[in-house]
Amino acid sequence: MKVLKCFTTLLLGALMVLSCGKKEPEDKVYTITVDRTAIKDVAANNPGVEALVITTEAPYWILTAPDWVTPDTKQGVGGGKPAIVTLTIASNYKNEATDTYPRSGEIKISGGNNSITVPINQLGHTAVIDPNASIGGIPDLAEFLDFVKAVNDGEAPIRWMNSKKEVELLADLDLSSIKEWTPIGDVDASGNANNASVAKGNAFTSVFDGGGHTIRNFKVSPVVAEGKTWGLFGYISHATVKNLNVEADLNISATGTADAGVVVGTAYCSSIENVKVTANIKSAGTTGTQRFTIGGIVGFLFGEFSLDENVAYGSTVKDCEVTATVDVDCGTNTANGAGCVMYGGIAAFSTNPKDDSRNHIENCVNNGTMKVNVGRCSGICPTANYGTYFEHCTNNASQVNTIVNGRVGQICCNLSVNSHIIDCVNTGDLTTTDPQTTTAAIVALMGDDTVFLEGGERTVNTGTIIGGNTKYLSLLCANNNKFDHVSDVVLSGKLGVYKADGNHEMYAVNAANIMEYIGYINAAYADKVTNITYVKANPDEPEPETPSADGGIDDLESVKDTWN
Repeated sequence: MKVLKCFTTLLLGALMVLSCGKKEPEDKVYTITVDRTAIKDVAANNPGVEALVITTEAPYWILTAPDWVTPDTKQGVGGGKPAIVTLTIASNYKNEATDTYPRSGEIKISGGNNSITVPINQLGHTAVIDPNASIGGIPDLAEFLDFVKAVNDGEAPIRWMNSKKEVELLADLDLSSIKEWTPIGDVDASGNANNASVAKGNAFTSVFDGGGHTIRNFKVSPVVAEGKTWGLFGYISHATVKNLNVEADLNISATGTADAGVVVGTAYCSSIENVKVTANIKSAGTTGTQRFTIGGIVGFLFGEFSLDENVAYGSTVKDCEVTATVDVDCGTNTANGAGCVMYGGIAAFSTNPKDDSRNHIENCVNNGTMKVNVGRCSGICPTANYGTYFEHCTNNASQVNTIVNGRVGQICCNLSVNSHIIDCVNTGDLTTTDPQTTTAAIVALMGDDTVFLEGGERTVNTGTIIGGNTKYLSLLCANNNKFDHVSDVVLSGKLGVYKADGNHEMYAVNAANIMEYIGYINAAYADKVTNITYVKANPDEPEPETPSADGGIDDLESVKDTWN
């Protein structure tokens, strides 16, 4: 009986073992369901995570996925209950300026003799094109005109800046299609250009590097309105214009107080460097006694003391050259003071507030001819009203000036407070036709105890100077009224009294009598004139006879009225 029971027990155990080890049929397929048929348009930047909800009876695996998709698990137990698989998506973005392409792939889930595929795609990035993004400079006329408009609209000219943050001209430009010109920096100075606080409009305030290129066929006939400032550039403020050539043919007039230059109308606390101008310049002048300045480079040059920064800013014109045929009339403005029509080969009017600011005109050259009828005309700058330094400049241009009662000098007409001339040279001939016009090879009038004139290694004058005013007629300075010193000057050239028939009476200037021909000297300042010498340009040329000094007409306008 015990044997039977043991056999029965063993048989039941074997049956249980067989029953427990029984396998499901290998060909049974289990359903896999996923809550999404596709994962679409995942963001390129900061894509975050996506999720799939998987439901199946059998165990399953994430068999494949793109390398930019990372599941939080790669397998699941199934069991018929929904399971969430989180997918971390890598960024498809580099930076705002770099394009990236869209990408796509698929996620394959397998298990229970079945599989399912979920497509996934991620967007790319298209760089936003910034219209103000730099293109490295100005490549053509269309971009140049866009640059002009941007400045006048008050926009920063970033698009045309190079790696130095300077606006750079990349090619020569032909302006022959431009019949009317709005300056770069179209500003209304409200009749007071030497007060920047009243200027209305958008000045040019950056650096313009011409790159040695030429702007040619700048041919227009502007009528400059009261208070306006005109040129290729109108008003520049704390700016620089450099390395530029300009070929121009201009006919400029004005209806009121105005400032004009071929390159810059008004330069405020700014610099103009290595600029060359070739031009024909005409003008019918202006009306009344309002200042109208015309400059071969710049019309009005000034600086200012900044109270906020406690810094004095001046303006500079340096290493510039002008070759111009000039025909300028005063119109009805016949004044010779600060309210007259002025032409200057380099600049026309330079001044500063009465502080420590200074303007510098250095290493500049003026060539050509000046046929004018204006109260002040000089090869470099006619009016140095306050704090202007002329250094190492040369005038080679001849001048014929028919104004009545003007002040005319080939370097400067009026040298005022805290101004000086050092090593400046005139080689151009000068003829003034009126017996009241102060006439000199270098400067017509020095009128303050702070001004001075010094020579250098060069002969200061070699030109022929002809004028009708025998009292204020000089190979150096015609009216030495007030000054700190005049020294170390070597003179040459010829001096004579104007005659309408062309038979001018020439003085017999020589080394012994040169002091008689350097101009009127206020007796109180006579000891401040030192080391003046004369050399003949041609030692073999005979001495002319000296005409009578009778009949000279004194300058009728008092000195104090000229500084305003």
